[in-house]
Amino acid sequence: MLIKSNEDLLILLDQLLREPQHFWNNFYDDTFRKIPFFVNKPDENLVHYFEKEMIFPSKVLELGCGAGRNAIYLAKKGCSVVGVDLSENALEWAKKRISEEDVNVELVCANIFDLDFQQESFDFIYDSGCFHHIAPHRRVTYIEIINR
Repeated sequence: MLIKSNEDLLILLDQLLREPQHFWNNFYDDTFRKIPFFVNKPDENLVHYFEKEMIFPSKVLELGCGAGRNAIYLAKKGCSVVGVDLSENALEWAKKRISEEDVNVELVCANIFDLDFQQESFDFIYDSGCFHHIAPHRRVTYIEIINR
């Protein structure tokens, strides 16, 4: 591969890592595993933010929404929620939970780096475990995406 730009270098580094969509689809295959975030209960800190009125109903983007537990909570709190995840299996599980809870959440299956939302289209962005799974060489770009 001929490297002519910073993006070329990032792509080369990406190719040295495991393929993320396959990994996460396999991860969400077994919904009965004892994984804390497989429970349909929101993050304690998210609940705390609402209780302390640090956040209010608004337009929210949840990155790495998984099976939808935080997106569902946010929708119940009156937020307009878009949940993004790379795993189709996670989003299928999220769709089932969203239907059972009778809330409205827009789900997007995409790599975060391929998202094309308009600048400043969300009031609040929530990440409950996505950032630390992003390869170190992509984290600055991730933060730049969030800032936009």
